[in-house]
Amino acid sequence: MDSKLIFFDIDGTLALEPSGIIPDSTRAAIAGAKENGHQVFVNTGRTFYSISEGIRAMDFDGYVCGCGTHIYYRGEKLLESAVPHSICVNVANMLRNARIPVFYEADKAIYFDFSYPNPWLQEAMEIFATKGRNIEELFCDESETYDKCLIFLPDTEEAGEIKTFLDAHFYCIPRGGNVWEVTQRGYTKATGIRFMCSYLNADMDNCFAVGDSENDLDMLRAVKNSIAMGNAKDEVMACCSYVTKGIDEDGIYYALKHFGIIK
Repeated sequence: MDSKLIFFDIDGTLALEPSGIIPDSTRAAIAGAKENGHQVFVNTGRTFYSISEGIRAMDFDGYVCGCGTHIYYRGEKLLESAVPHSICVNVANMLRNARIPVFYEADKAIYFDFSYPNPWLQEAMEIFATKGRNIEELFCDESETYDKCLIFLPDTEEAGEIKTFLDAHFYCIPRGGNVWEVTQRGYTKATGIRFMCSYLNADMDNCFAVGDSENDLDMLRAVKNSIAMGNAKDEVMACCSYVTKGIDEDGIYYALKHFGIIK
C-alpha cells in the first residue's frame, strides 16, 4: 500500500471528552500505522499550547493546530498566522463591554478576561490544564497576540451585532448551544491538509481525515477518504465516506483496519 497521510481530530476522536483519556487501542493503532510506513497528523482546533502531553507522546509526524493557523512537521514549524494585535485588542474590548463568555487561544498561551464573571473559566482551566494568562497582559504588549477564540453568544440584539462583526472579519464555526469557534479567515483544517500535501508533494487522494464534530467538516469534505467516529454529530456522519465505531468502542482501530492501514 502507498504511504498515506492520516489526519486526526483530538477531542472526541483521539481522546475522550471531557476526561482527555486516550484509549489503548487508539495508541496501538497510531503506532501500527507508523510502523506500516504511513504518516500520522493531529489536525485540531486546539492551539499547540493546549495539546496534552498524552497526545504529544504518541509521536505524530506533524500537527495542524488552531484550525490550520500553525503547522508543525517533525519538530519544525512550517506555517504560522496570528490575529494582528490591534484586532485582538478591539475584539477583546468589544466582548468585555458586552460581558460575553470567551477564552482566547494562542500558540503558546490561553488568555482569559478576569474582569467579569465567566461560567466557562473553571471548565476551560481543567480541560486545558492551565490557569491561563490575563488578557490584560496582551493589551500591554504589542508582541502578544492570539490565533482564535471560543465564545458564547446569547440570543440578544447586542450579541447579534457582535456576531455580524465577527462574520465580517473572521470564520465562525457553530459548535452548538450558541457556542462559536472564531478562527482566522483563509485558514481551516482543510487548508492545513492541503498545505502538508503541497509540502510533501503528496496527493490529496492519499489522505484520510478522521473527526466527530462541526469544526472537522472542512477537512472531512476536502478528502475522498473521510471517516466519522461512531460518536460523531449526525451532520458529520452524513458527509463522510465511512462511519467507524465510537471512540470508546475502539473506533480508531477499526477504521484503520477497515482501510488496510493496519492489520
